[in-house]
Amino acid sequence: MHLSLSVMTKKAFKYILVIVALIVGVNNVAAQSKTRVQIVNSKIFKSDKNVANGARRLIGNVVFKQDSTIMKCDSAYFYGEQNMFEAYSNVHLYKEGDNTIDVRSNFLRHNGNTKIAQFRNNVVMRDTQVVLYTDSLDYDIRRDIGYFEHKATIVDSATTLTSKKGYYYHHQRDIYFKKNVVVVHNEGEYEMYTDTLKYDTDSEIAYFFGPTDFFNDTNYMYAEFGWYNTQNNQAFFKKEALYTNPKQSITADSLFYDRDNKHAVAYSNAEAIDTAENIIVRGNYLEVFEDTESLLVTDSALIIHILDEDSLYMHADTLLTEFDTSGVHRTFKGFHKVRIFKSNFQGQTDSLFFSMKDSIIQFHGDPVLWANQNQIVANYIEAFVVNDHLDRFKLYDEGLIISKEDSVHYNQIKGDEMTGYLRNNNLYRIEVRKKSETIYFPTDEYGILGANKSKSGNITIRLKENKISRIIYRESYEGKMHPLEDLNSKDIVVRGFKWLDNERPLLPMDVFKWGANTSEKPKPNKFGEKMKSVKEYKSNPELAE
Repeated sequence: MHLSLSVMTKKAFKYILVIVALIVGVNNVAAQSKTRVQIVNSKIFKSDKNVANGARRLIGNVVFKQDSTIMKCDSAYFYGEQNMFEAYSNVHLYKEGDNTIDVRSNFLRHNGNTKIAQFRNNVVMRDTQVVLYTDSLDYDIRRDIGYFEHKATIVDSATTLTSKKGYYYHHQRDIYFKKNVVVVHNEGEYEMYTDTLKYDTDSEIAYFFGPTDFFNDTNYMYAEFGWYNTQNNQAFFKKEALYTNPKQSITADSLFYDRDNKHAVAYSNAEAIDTAENIIVRGNYLEVFEDTESLLVTDSALIIHILDEDSLYMHADTLLTEFDTSGVHRTFKGFHKVRIFKSNFQGQTDSLFFSMKDSIIQFHGDPVLWANQNQIVANYIEAFVVNDHLDRFKLYDEGLIISKEDSVHYNQIKGDEMTGYLRNNNLYRIEVRKKSETIYFPTDEYGILGANKSKSGNITIRLKENKISRIIYRESYEGKMHPLEDLNSKDIVVRGFKWLDNERPLLPMDVFKWGANTSEKPKPNKFGEKMKSVKEYKSNPELAE
């Protein structure tokens, strides 16, 4: 029993010691947090019934001190019992051993218990990086946090920020702005308007949260979240990101912009519109170079050239549009799995080059063109566009033109070098040079008469309603008409014959498909899979469903 009581006594004593330590700790903290304001200096002291509330009147070179905080002024009322004072004229607050904070004003009310300093009238707070101007600033000396609610202006080396409300965190080097925030950089080089903004005084980066507008001499930008680095003029925008200049506009889920290098990169659901050239560029990754007015797009890349009565759609793994060396004529380049759709002709190839200077489209790498009922292939193709229509094409090396007569028989014209001419989108003449070869099936009202197979050096072929009406053999003709029953399936096709109609794009968004019965689909894109007509586009530029 005695042993038990002794143990309990020791435990109780330990608990008492802990409680005493806690009480002492709390008292010490309280004592530290409620230090007294000290009068360090004053030329004149007044203390009589004429001084308000028993305060002491201090005049001339007045200096107060609390902990490491020094406060100076021309005159003051000091309330000893309340541990506070009111300072007037040439008010100056700073901290010993810390030259990073310096506040001046015409008036200061300081509460030594809460350590809240209330500055009023012509307040100027200087940090190592910025200067804050306002008429009303409250400063929490314990936490080194300042806040204003009646408009303030922040100025650093090149940037001026104004807002209705704000908070300054001295240790974090951050300033938060709220309501009617305006940022002016380099005397109007660019301006930013937003509702909520955080400014890092060390990095000089402005972070914005909410609808924000950016202006400079030529560009306008908008976003609802992002940042702007005022030192290197780089920015990142998210949520409804928009960038415009006099010649083009860009929208995207997010956008990076380098103003000094005039370079922008848009990510996810990006769209660029060139109003001068009537060109729309879309993709999930898009780069813009202002100096050269060039655009590079990949990841579901699509270029739409808006024409008066029709539009041309082009897709590839990577698409590039820029101006040629003269700086006058725009060019288009497509790399890998290029597909084209236009109502009167379609095409696909591995790579493509097109210049508005001569309106020639160059197809490289297993090219195929479709013009009405005709399929056109070669190792290399040049297509000539006149007044937005396919006027003629040239086939180099293993050129082959095929049109379907029925489900089994195909008219075929082959040659090493061929030129086809179109009128009203119909093929009406073909010039074949070097090793020409033809297989076609003449018909009458009863059907196919037979198979006309021939070879020659140079020939001219006339067509009517996309059917061969006349062949003119220029040299070394060899050929004859064959009854169909005398020919097997191999005899009625030329070497290299392939009918690729199941690869032909039939709708604008078919340009995203590659190969027959393909399962390859474009990545999700908010613009939808069904394109509008040109007239609908012009009335509704968003083109989104």
